[in-house]
Amino acid sequence: MTVSWGLSADVAVAGDYDGDGKIDPAVYRPSTGFWHILQSSTGYSTSVSVSWGLSTDNPVPADFDGDGKTDPAIFRPSTGLWAMLKSSTGYSSATYVSWGLSTDVPIYRRP
Repeated sequence: MTVSWGLSADVAVAGDYDGDGKIDPAVYRPSTGFWHILQSSTGYSTSVSVSWGLSTDNPVPADFDGDGKTDPAIFRPSTGLWAMLKSSTGYSSATYVSWGLSTDVPIYRRP
């Protein structure tokens, strides 16, 4: 299967955002701070866009709330802030943790 999704300046952040056991094509767009997710559960016919991050943030998606879905998350080097947007709440709440230094580089393990 081939899917065209995103712009040349986007950062690929694929993950299982809809919890169907399949990886969803997704991109983080630093210029706007938006995450654009193409849902595999709808046969790739539906997308979700979530505003979460700044142009200087590093995207670090993972299942931070344990619901089986990938959560949009960022690491902000300027402050050492981790901000995880919870999929378990329909992206209506978040968890924030200060952990790290401006020189740290978070490791994002692609699925």
